[in-house]
Amino acid sequence: MGDVSTPDDEQRAALEERYGAAPDAATRRRRRVLLAVLGVLAVTAFVVLAVVSTDEAVRTEDAAFTVVDDSAVEVTFVAHMDPGTTAECTVLALNDSFAQVGVARVAVGPAAERSTLVTARVATTEPATGARVSGCRETTS
Repeated sequence: MGDVSTPDDEQRAALEERYGAAPDAATRRRRRVLLAVLGVLAVTAFVVLAVVSTDEAVRTEDAAFTVVDDSAVEVTFVAHMDPGTTAECTVLALNDSFAQVGVARVAVGPAAERSTLVTARVATTEPATGARVSGCRETTS
């Protein structure tokens, strides 16, 4: 087995001059605490942003669609919003390639309940094979 050498004082001084002195225990502890605090702040910021970005006044759930004929489709969805709120929802009709073949803007509310079942008819330029609600925005009455 080979001998393991340790740097003598002269070599240690040369290394410290080149790379700086090794941090002491207090410095390492401060770094760990700082990293922990930064980690907690980052997680807190992520949670706050996640909550704020999903705090929508109007949410929807696609329920069903029915192809009426080659030029129309009926879309049924549930709109969730505070009672008394009005909204405008954009409903899309799609073809086999998921290209938009029809669009309708539908007024929703005001309703007495938090959830409202809405059925909208969308005129299409070609036969639709699917439909969905693109989004809703709260409107002023």
